[in-house]
Amino acid sequence: IVESVGEGVTDLQPGDHVLPIFTGECGDCPHCHSEESNMCDLLRINTERGRMIHDGESRFSINGKPIHHFLGTSTFSEYTVVHSG
Repeated sequence: IVESVGEGVTDLQPGDHVLPIFTGECGDCPHCHSEESNMCDLLRINTERGRMIHDGESRFSINGKPIHHFLGTSTFSEYTVVHSG
């Protein structure tokens, strides 16, 4: 359940129910506009991505060391920060 949204997020609001997935859709790239592909240019499966897309930083840490987002979803945690796509 969305607790809060960041600046520029217009398609979600607090209280919305969401499901974190690792094959998101930005809604703008050619793949997202195609009926034949779900391989979004921005949010495609990337096992190397353990950080937020817009700033390259993790939102989690322990003892000052970053904990990386698993496949960009962080579904291991009770609360998480993810891309709206």
